[in-house]
Amino acid sequence: MHIRAIYTAMLLTLAMTAAAQQKKKEEGKIADQTLGEIQVTGRRATMKLKVDRKEFDVASLITSAGQSASEVLESIPSVEVDNDGNVSLRGNSSVEVWINGRPSGLTSDNRAQILQQLPAESIERIEVIDNPSAKFSAEGSAGIINIVLKKERKSGYYGSVQAGANTRGGANSSFNINYNSSKLDAYFNIGYRHMENTGHNNSWQDNLTAGVPTSYERHNTENDRMGNMLFTRAGLTWHATDKDDFSVNGMIFTGKHKNHSSTPYYYGAYTATGEVLERIRRRNTYSGGPGTMYNVEFNYRHNFADKHFLDFVVSHNQWKSDNDNIYQDSISYMDLSLPTSRSYQSRPLNIKNHRTEVKIDYENPLTDHLKLEAGYNGSMSHENTPQLSFEAQNWDGIDLIEDQQYFNRFTYDNDIHALYTTLSYNKDKFGIMAGLRGEYWRVETESLNWQQEHGEQDKGNPFKKDYFQLFPSVFMSYQLTQTQQLQLNYTRRLRRPWGGELNNFRNTSDASIVSFGNPELTPEYSSSFSLNYLKQWNMHSILVSSYYRPTSDVIQRINYRSQSDGMMYRTPMNVAKSISTGIEITGKSKIGRILDLTTNVNAYYYKLDDFAYEIEGQTVTGLSQDNFTWNARIIAALTLPYDISVQASGRYNSRSVITQGHRPSSYGMDLGVKKNFMNRKLILSVNCRDLLNSRKWKNYTSSDTFERYQENKHGGRTVNFTLTWNFGNQAGAKKRQEQQSMEEDSMGGSMGGYEM
Repeated sequence: MHIRAIYTAMLLTLAMTAAAQQKKKEEGKIADQTLGEIQVTGRRATMKLKVDRKEFDVASLITSAGQSASEVLESIPSVEVDNDGNVSLRGNSSVEVWINGRPSGLTSDNRAQILQQLPAESIERIEVIDNPSAKFSAEGSAGIINIVLKKERKSGYYGSVQAGANTRGGANSSFNINYNSSKLDAYFNIGYRHMENTGHNNSWQDNLTAGVPTSYERHNTENDRMGNMLFTRAGLTWHATDKDDFSVNGMIFTGKHKNHSSTPYYYGAYTATGEVLERIRRRNTYSGGPGTMYNVEFNYRHNFADKHFLDFVVSHNQWKSDNDNIYQDSISYMDLSLPTSRSYQSRPLNIKNHRTEVKIDYENPLTDHLKLEAGYNGSMSHENTPQLSFEAQNWDGIDLIEDQQYFNRFTYDNDIHALYTTLSYNKDKFGIMAGLRGEYWRVETESLNWQQEHGEQDKGNPFKKDYFQLFPSVFMSYQLTQTQQLQLNYTRRLRRPWGGELNNFRNTSDASIVSFGNPELTPEYSSSFSLNYLKQWNMHSILVSSYYRPTSDVIQRINYRSQSDGMMYRTPMNVAKSISTGIEITGKSKIGRILDLTTNVNAYYYKLDDFAYEIEGQTVTGLSQDNFTWNARIIAALTLPYDISVQASGRYNSRSVITQGHRPSSYGMDLGVKKNFMNRKLILSVNCRDLLNSRKWKNYTSSDTFERYQENKHGGRTVNFTLTWNFGNQAGAKKRQEQQSMEEDSMGGSMGGYEM
């Protein structure tokens, strides 16, 4: 039903515009269009498909105009972004998200927030690498998503000014300018984004005794979100000689967010006569504060000869976020003899972390057929996050006193050192690349309560662990014909637990469940096998990828109801082993001169073994679960007369298994229109996000002691208007094309492939 609704709406839109196009053609009012290999000249391909990666041109995604990076990622096949901004690839949340080939300040703590603020107009393309070689970090068992920011190279100067707004009160503006000469390349970009959004979070939970519902908890949250962010980038490259380049780049995010939510919690019991409401807790939550992230990078590149180079990069980034969290609670009882209680809690949380990264890459084509790559990557990060707590037994926060019970200072150090080497051999139709990466990392965490912080109690020993692991990779390819390629890959990857997952501090910000971390977590390891077939015709291309990924020590959040206090708790655990295997089909078709279709279907089988753990004197169990899941994405782009483009995109996700439960199916659709004026110097884009107002996340979880249903929805149908003015030498010839090509390929493999 949902799929039919999406496709019917898209086909009606395309049919109407195609009919108008045909009528104009019959009247002789359509100018001739020159065809390139498989695309209309003057319009860039939405997707470039290669065996080792998929590249998506953001400027060609009309539905992305005026959006954030997080919203753009939702349009990318196989990528999902939930309502909290968490990113997953092929159903796996263990995925690395980079900017320009490196973490660039993104951490598990700030990634969702930054991606929700990073403007789409700053992004050139997004690369999806689902099976990276030993050259890249082993982090992310699902692969790497690389966001490449704009840094064009044309002679002279050029730039753009952009402004936009949406029907939910959001607004955005940006300015960027570039200058390039034989000796200097420079760019500057500044953008402002204002966001307003609303949403709701509903939860229904039954508590069980011997399998029979005995009590319940239900709540319905309404929330409002607002944020302002300034994003600035600048960079300078000096071409000192024909062989030496020096670059300095930097970017800064700074802004402030403010969230408010209101939640009534209903608690009751099941009796022989039906449901009996016992008490109501009303909670108002206010959170927000300033946040700043900066990243500074120095790069030196020496070219010994063609494709023989040494690249050195050192970067430093820092993330700081001061969050004020205020909770106003009142509890009233249906038994009027019991008094109503009120409380006010203030819990400031000051996140501060920084990371320094050093990267050295060496590449040398030893012969016409043999190439050597080797390098070092070091990353040293530190986090120091104190949380204070103050409370008052009133609604207004008068006479606050410090609440020592909820004080916490969490420190987290994670140092990683890696060496890698790969050898590539290509001759005639056959190619092979074998690599080995060795990583040593050390983790140290400490979670202090108030007494330990103030010297009234022994701090004990910090939690320390160190690891050394080898991560091999093998890629083999065979060119069946000039238009067909076959590739077989194997890599070993991992997912490390991030800082917050290791902090055992009890978080009670959600009155329905207490969340805490687990310092005993260990990494999960995956072996990833894939077989890829790429075929290209004159106007069509298809990539078929089959994959198999067994994973050990899977990290999942488990829920349980405490037998001592009856409260719900949530904590991450290394639960069991899992297997994910499936097939992904991505195709591009050009129908006539006006219609481009990009279709992606990913179908996979997932199995999670059963588990049983002892927690606080009770056994928490999860039954073995397996299911067949599939999802589909389609992007239809239509080229009309008068320099008008129309694009529709739809997606469908089937029912999927999660720990202790499942997630029902979901669907969504976006629509965009773009019109160029004055030889494309002025561009107007109008798009509608969530056209069917259907984007929401639901999940069901259960155990022997509870059954729980949750539904989350942020935003809804939104119309965006964006106007862009391009100036300067927009038609300037590309310069230093050879080096740029090498840099663009630095995130790809060495096994070739071709564009769709």
